[in-house]
Amino acid sequence: MKKFVFLLVVGSLLMTTAGCQAPTPAATQPPPATQAPAAPPTVAPTKAPQVVTLRVSNWHLAEKHWEKTIKDAIPIFEKENPDIKVNLEVISYAEKEAKYATEIQAGAGPDLIHLAGYSIRNFVESGYLYDITPFIQKEPVGFLDQWYPHLVELFKYQGKQYGLPSDYMAMILAYDKKLFTEAGLDPNKPPKTWDEFLDYAKKMTRDRKGSGKTDTWGFGTVGTIDPGWELRFSPVLLSHGAAYLTPDNKCSALNTPEAKEAFKFWVGLVTDAKVVPPGVTSQGAGAVRTQFANELIAMKIGSGWTAPIIPTINKDFNIQENLGAAPMPVKAGKTLAKTTTAWYSGWMITKNTKYPEQAWRLLKWLTSKESDQRWFDGARVLSSRRDVSGDPDKGIKAYQPILDDKFSQVIQAELKNAQINPQLKEWPQIADTVNKEVQNAFTGSKSADAALKDAYDQINKILAPYRKAGETCPAY
Repeated sequence: MKKFVFLLVVGSLLMTTAGCQAPTPAATQPPPATQAPAAPPTVAPTKAPQVVTLRVSNWHLAEKHWEKTIKDAIPIFEKENPDIKVNLEVISYAEKEAKYATEIQAGAGPDLIHLAGYSIRNFVESGYLYDITPFIQKEPVGFLDQWYPHLVELFKYQGKQYGLPSDYMAMILAYDKKLFTEAGLDPNKPPKTWDEFLDYAKKMTRDRKGSGKTDTWGFGTVGTIDPGWELRFSPVLLSHGAAYLTPDNKCSALNTPEAKEAFKFWVGLVTDAKVVPPGVTSQGAGAVRTQFANELIAMKIGSGWTAPIIPTINKDFNIQENLGAAPMPVKAGKTLAKTTTAWYSGWMITKNTKYPEQAWRLLKWLTSKESDQRWFDGARVLSSRRDVSGDPDKGIKAYQPILDDKFSQVIQAELKNAQINPQLKEWPQIADTVNKEVQNAFTGSKSADAALKDAYDQINKILAPYRKAGETCPAY
C-alpha cells in the first residue's frame, strides 16, 4: 500500500504539471495617427498570465517513497503550464473519503482528488464529481482506448465520465527469502496452495533469538477496521472459489461452502494456528509493513508498494536478495478464473472546482503515459494504461522497466487473475461489515460461523433496495 503511497505522491506532482497553460502575448499598439513619418509601432509589455491555483489532495503525500516522486514531478507540470500553480495537500488514507465528502457537501473541497477503488463508485454516484465528458469529446478519437476498458467503465455513470483510472495492480504474496531459508524452506518455491501456506507459516513461527518465546511469525495481516483490509481478505475468499455477493448483486454470497471455508481458514490463522503476531485487530497496513521490514513476519499480502516502502522502514533489508513475490495460493484442487483481487485508483475533479479547464489539463497530465512511466520509475506503481502495464491479448507490450523488475513481473502477470471488487456505492459499507465480523471472530467474541452469519444477514439488509418486492435471499 505504501507503494501505492509512493505511486500516489508521484500522481499528485504530475497533476500540477498538466494544468498550466502558456501565456498569450499582448497585441501590439498601432502607431500614432498624427505623426509623420509614423513612428515604428511599439509593443506593449507582455502581460503575465493569470495564475490559477489548484488544490490537489493525495494520500500518497503521507508516504515517503511517493512524496518525493510527486514533489519532483509537480514543477515539471508547472513549468509546462505557467498559468497554473499546484498546492499539494496531505491527507491520510483512512480519512480521505469522510473529509472529501464533508467538504464537497459544504460547497468546498480540493479541485482534484485521488481515490482508491474502494470508494470510487460511492463518489461517482453521490454527485461529488465533475463531469469530464465534454473534455474527453474534444480529445482525439480513441483517447480512452489507452486504458483497460473495464477500468474506464468504473468512472462512468448514466452515460457520463467522472474520472480517469490511475494505479492498477494485482495483490500478491510477498515473502522474506531469508526467513524461508532459516526455517529450512526453499525460497524459490513459495506456497502454491493454502495447505502449503499454513504449513510454511507454522514452520516460520518460532523463537529465532533463543529467548524461549516466539519472536517471529509466519504471516502478518491488517486486522483493524481499515479500507485496506478487504485487499488482504479478498484474495483468500476468491482463491477458495467464493465471492462476497451473488452475480446480480442482490444478496450476499457468504453462505456458500467455499465462503465458509475461506472465512474459517482466515480466522484460524489467528485463533488456532497462531501464526500471526498478537494484537492483529489493532494492526493497520503500516504496522504490518514494519513487522515485515524488521523480519518479525515471513509473509504478507502486498503489491507494488511493498518493494519501495520496506527500505524506508529498515534500510538494512536487502530487497534484491531477500524480497520474494508469488501469486496468491489457491485452494488445493481448484481451477479458478480469478484468484486474487486488484488494487486500482483514479483521479477525479470535484464538482465545486472553479477552474475545470485547468483541472482537466492537470488530470490529463497526471494520467498520461509519460506520467505513469514516471510513477513506476519512482514508486514502482503499475498503471491502468495498457500502453504502460501491457495487454498481451492485444499485442501491447508493457513498459520495459516493469518487465525487468522481478517483483513487478509477478504483479503484472497476475493482473489477468485479478477480480475488481463489487461495483456498488454500498461497497465500503459491505466491506466494513465483514471487517468488523472478522474482528469479532479474531477476538473470540463470536465463533467464526456466528460472525460470518451475522455478516451475511447484515449485507442482505444493505442490499434490500436492489431486490424487488417478494424477492428474498437464501437462508444462511
